[in-house]
Amino acid sequence: MTVADQYNVTEDEIRFGRSDEERLYQALFDYWHPVAYSSQLGEDKPISATLLDEQIVLVRLDGEVRAFRDLCVHRGTALSLGWVEDESLRCAYHGWKYGPDGMCTEIPSRFGTRIPKRARLTRYAAAEAAGLIWVCMSGEPRFPLPEFPYRDDPGFKVIEVPSYDWNCSMPRRIENYVDFAHFAWVHDGVLGDRDQPEVPDHGIGRVGHELRFDHPHMAEPADSGKNKGLESDGRPVDVQIDYRLFMPNTILLDQSIPELDQRYLLFFTVCPTGRKTSRCFTFMGRDYSLDHETDRDMLDFNALVIGQDLPIVQSQRPEELPMDLSAEVQIKGSDRVAVEYRRWLKELAYST
Repeated sequence: MTVADQYNVTEDEIRFGRSDEERLYQALFDYWHPVAYSSQLGEDKPISATLLDEQIVLVRLDGEVRAFRDLCVHRGTALSLGWVEDESLRCAYHGWKYGPDGMCTEIPSRFGTRIPKRARLTRYAAAEAAGLIWVCMSGEPRFPLPEFPYRDDPGFKVIEVPSYDWNCSMPRRIENYVDFAHFAWVHDGVLGDRDQPEVPDHGIGRVGHELRFDHPHMAEPADSGKNKGLESDGRPVDVQIDYRLFMPNTILLDQSIPELDQRYLLFFTVCPTGRKTSRCFTFMGRDYSLDHETDRDMLDFNALVIGQDLPIVQSQRPEELPMDLSAEVQIKGSDRVAVEYRRWLKELAYST
């Protein structure tokens, strides 16, 4: 079956139209994306964010998060420079005031009495979940919001990792996060061992809007930052990991340490700020060593891993993840997650 038959498009559309990567980027407008931590947005001041090459303003009005294009319709000023007043967003340039629905409610230079019908903001769907603010540019998200069921569990300590920006596409960053084969080489002595580089067999399958898979066995150094708080005897820590990849941009990593009956969690999600740029958000959780010193160890450990991955991923070409599996060499078994992720992304690219 040809790509044209599979995705109900013509050969000319494929030959002369947009590439798979361009199609995927446009399809991303129909999905929820993280744009900020909830903790970043107060009650009296808006903040700016970037999503899919668009500047947006986030603001709390009437007790809910609202997202608009960060542009006053009068003179194009960034509304994120303004403030909240009377449950409305006040522009800093000429004082125009916008209500929760984006409609202008006051123009001070005309005593607020004559307001053109065009005086309204472009509004986007916004929601708060899992400690983050999410935005869907089309207003009609195809998949529900990702789940982080342990965030409010009193048995876990969950910490917020400062967000960071990378010069790579969102799919490149997500694929790097779930690439088992690089642990032994990029993270030797931290997450893997170059003397044991083989990737074990692992299961993978689709469940609803998720790609679920596992890493059945991995030995981590006992003295790594995330394992310092464990009550181990210095031997390598044997772990098992279950992954839930909420398509297209979020991962919940649930790592168990059977010998110690303890668990470590990562909730990781990526905002496509542009076609070749990304902003990453992370929560780290654990049910052991709940003290502040371990928080610091965890953050230092995460920074170490990120620093090791950064130059590798930013060097990859093309910056956008190829949807065509023949564009790069795929290895049966070890590249199984990447192959399934790319296949699903291609389906999303052609499903609009």
